Amino acid sequence: MSAAPLTRRLAGFALDPAYRCLPDEVAHAVRRAMLDSLGVAVAGARHEATKIAATMVESLGAGECRLIGSSQRTDPVNAALLNGIAAHVLDWDDTILPTRAHLSAALLPALFALGEREGWTLDDIVPAFAVGFELQARMNAAVYPAIHLRGWQGTGIVGGVGTAAAAARMMGLDADRTCHAMGLAATNASGLIATFGSMAKPLNIGRAGASGLQSALLAALGYTSHADILGAGRFLELYDEAPRHDGLVEGLGRDWAILRNGYKPYPCGFVAHAMIDAVRDLRARVGAARPLARLDLRLSTESTQLMGNADPGNELEAKFSLVYEAAVAWIDGHVTPAAFEPEAVRDPRYRSVMALTRIVASPEVAQHEAFVEAAFADGAVERLHVAHARGTPARPLTDGDLLEKFVAALTLGGIAGGERLGKMILSEPRVPIATLMDELSRPAGER
Repeated sequence: MSAAPLTRRLAGFALDPAYRCLPDEVAHAVRRAMLDSLGVAVAGARHEATKIAATMVESLGAGECRLIGSSQRTDPVNAALLNGIAAHVLDWDDTILPTRAHLSAALLPALFALGEREGWTLDDIVPAFAVGFELQARMNAAVYPAIHLRGWQGTGIVGGVGTAAAAARMMGLDADRTCHAMGLAATNASGLIATFGSMAKPLNIGRAGASGLQSALLAALGYTSHADILGAGRFLELYDEAPRHDGLVEGLGRDWAILRNGYKPYPCGFVAHAMIDAVRDLRARVGAARPLARLDLRLSTESTQLMGNADPGNELEAKFSLVYEAAVAWIDGHVTPAAFEPEAVRDPRYRSVMALTRIVASPEVAQHEAFVEAAFADGAVERLHVAHARGTPARPLTDGDLLEKFVAALTLGGIAGGERLGKMILSEPRVPIATLMDELSRPAGER
């Protein structure tokens, strides 16, 4: 008997009842991803890009699903869109290497919107999150790096397809309708690297999650698409002439991508994080008061291609400026969301260090690696190498680190009680999604 069509095989994985009981380490990894995404979404809710999108949605009428960091309600699809934008707009959300995909920000808001409407708990959506994350990761890996070289943002392309499969599981769809949901999301896929540094970048992510949820809702009503969009439909061939289809199915259910997820200590592109670590560590070693004459950075080719903006004009552009982030790390000893407030970008202290900073791209340097050399006014030279950025699997953030980040993000968004809520998300069983949204959907002034 011939093998089932490729999309059908992946739909079968997404719907498999065996994953109601995930391995403990996988279930806990999902909780970590939920914690991180919810926190950064609260912080991102105050950004102008999120507010503009919320104003657009508000004009369409109210609904039953709440927006994170707001008292506003809307329908599930627009809730997925808005909360996805909020989860990604600060570029503080999780990232998996080497594809640099932001899988949780597309997936979690859609599952939360559906789960809030249906009265589900975190435990109910953990399996759906795990399979949706897995499918996104595998599809992105199958076409990386060609998809980026062609100018597409990977999460914007595959995020909807994985989210559609996860939502189909939550909704109890059969395999046929799940395949159609995935096909509908595929025909909606979009997202351009050219938008990096603008409000459109988080829109790519929010739209992917909203498209995935909308596609599952349509498929549930009988709406159709190509029944094998990943196989005979040749979806991935649009982004890579020879996508690695074998990698889509090998080890399914055994090798979970969520265990390799990365978490950001700094709210900017992940390929800058090793450099930030290196500058911070060197500064701590030599002292911040020492007059700097030159700062040389040797980084990966991918880092310089994605984050080569040498003169950022606003806070979104600054998130893709290696020289800006190096200057912040040197001046402040850290890179926090405060560095990406509009008034910070023209700070003359940062600009003075930017003028002393030189970057060399090297194909021999990995995305998670950085070399820094600092020369000082007294003629001394200091060097430092970071082999793995903090937050990568080789140097993972602990649960305590993620809780600390969560509390900081909620404080930034005006919501108190972060430590209590963080522990609830991370470890308490049967937490109703509606209860969490009661806590996360209204800033302190509206509570």
